[in-house]
Amino acid sequence: MLNQATQKLSKMHARRNPNLSIQSTAAYSQLSPPPQSATSGAFLSPTVASRRGLLSRSPPPSPSLPSLVPRHGKKQGQPSHSKLVKRILIGCCGVAIIVWLVLRQLYTSSQQAASYEEDGEEWEMVGGSRLPQEPSAVALQDAKGNMKWTVSIPSNYEFPLRPAQYREICHQSMEVSKQLREDAHSTGSFAKRMLSYYAQDQYYIDIQEAEEQALLPPSRVAGRPKGFVEDENIADGISTTGLKVCDRTLTYVMETEDAGFGNSLMRMWMSYGLAQAENRAFFIDDTRWPYGKYKSYFQPPPSAGCLPPPKTHMVPCPHTARHIVVSAATVKSTFGHSFTDEWEDARKMRVQRQHKIFGLVRTGYEALFKLRIDDAEYVLNRALEIYGPMKEDGGLSIGMHVRHGDKHPMEYQYQEDYIPLDRYIDTARDLYIDIVEGSSKHRRTPEEAKALFARHSASRMILASDDPLVYDSPELGPNSIRAQDRVVLATKAALEAAQSQNKKNNWIDEITGWEGGFYRDVFFSLGQPVGNAEETDKLSNAEKVPEQAMKLRELVGRAYLMDLAVLGKADTMVCTMSSITCRLLAVMLGWDSAIKQQRWRNIDGDFEWKGIIW
Repeated sequence: MLNQATQKLSKMHARRNPNLSIQSTAAYSQLSPPPQSATSGAFLSPTVASRRGLLSRSPPPSPSLPSLVPRHGKKQGQPSHSKLVKRILIGCCGVAIIVWLVLRQLYTSSQQAASYEEDGEEWEMVGGSRLPQEPSAVALQDAKGNMKWTVSIPSNYEFPLRPAQYREICHQSMEVSKQLREDAHSTGSFAKRMLSYYAQDQYYIDIQEAEEQALLPPSRVAGRPKGFVEDENIADGISTTGLKVCDRTLTYVMETEDAGFGNSLMRMWMSYGLAQAENRAFFIDDTRWPYGKYKSYFQPPPSAGCLPPPKTHMVPCPHTARHIVVSAATVKSTFGHSFTDEWEDARKMRVQRQHKIFGLVRTGYEALFKLRIDDAEYVLNRALEIYGPMKEDGGLSIGMHVRHGDKHPMEYQYQEDYIPLDRYIDTARDLYIDIVEGSSKHRRTPEEAKALFARHSASRMILASDDPLVYDSPELGPNSIRAQDRVVLATKAALEAAQSQNKKNNWIDEITGWEGGFYRDVFFSLGQPVGNAEETDKLSNAEKVPEQAMKLRELVGRAYLMDLAVLGKADTMVCTMSSITCRLLAVMLGWDSAIKQQRWRNIDGDFEWKGIIW
């Protein structure tokens, strides 16, 4: 029997049956043969005293009548119904046994001949019912009669699956695995709901092995999924003909309900680092990414050197599968408690425990953070323009990222507001004192004091923010420099001022600016008419985004990436750990500079660096 998730599936193997017709199988009840009974027959005998009285003298027996006295001294049985009853009962028992055997054979055959339709062809599943018509975890019985479980994804589903389907598969996988482990032990035993991160589940059989053992229909190789990002070799026109399918892969699906760009980066970088650590080929899918196409922002990722597996082989759970999928929907499964237990260094304290996780993200950053060519050229020139003079004069560059919008601090007193700019500036001053002035503990000579003043005057704060109003704040003063000005998010006042200098466009009723920072609803409504919150939710889940709206989203994304790229080249960093950008900037500085030398400063409470927060 085969059921989803918590029910067991009994299945021996799959064989192709071109003549099989789909029909429902009847359930037969087992028939047990009726109990046997027998009655002893009664005999008349002349030797029995009680019955001798029945004998009387008579004429010689007629040839047509039986004699009451047995011949040759043998007893003769009395004709009665007992023998007839006995024979009838024995006959009934025999018939019942034959019927039971026939019905059992028919029932077994009906159970072992369940059809499964795959791409228009029918496959006969021996030992079980039909496979589920939607992606799910299933339990089955292998050729040796052992209970196993795997993931069944019908080939008529496109890749990637919906986020809800990925979440459901992971939930089912945990429940089925737990149930099989409990059933394998005593009735009163208790099995953990989740195994450790790299623990091999002895009851799990990978899809590839299940197909080789004919437990599942064979997958059809349909080529590279259309949503996969072209890697370096494909972009350069290098043919993939002759390449083999990768043995192990990790595919990062960029689809997310979160409008923030930073979350996509953090998850993608960590996924790449994890793939390298586990010796998996890495692929990226941007089919339904809210920001559009990967190549609109980045250069092609490194080549995998092999071909992607069939789409039905790529599953979100378990993590020990050959080909896994990582997306926003599976963050808790891929980077949850079991991941933390495995990758945190239990021998260290506080942020030092995060060293290996930090390393995974750093590996992804070094391999994937390559902006598209024109934006990369701008960032290089902008960095030389800003940081070049400071380095020549011995100054210190202090990066500063201010996050407003819909991201509020973790610190309790500012949870409904934002951290004041004064704290940013005070922390920047502390950094300068610790690094520059604190480097000389003895009494300074006039020459040293002169050199220190030069370094102080050459030092600058490099500012990036999602809120355009921050750049004009009086607290910052003249020592702050905007990180980039290639793509600028302007306020309504700035747009109106710019329009007043030119001829007014009569077709524009009202100008809308980027007010107060980045908001999810504002992002999804860019370039689209929105009347209420319900319409905004529909836009966030829209399949097709108008071309003009997507261009506006691309501008927002490019502005963020260039801010990040320029800011990441600073000597130090001041930011709030509640912002994903702040944690990304620590990765860009590197472990030694950001953590060991403490050049990365979080001003949002006493929290320390952490990778993915879910």
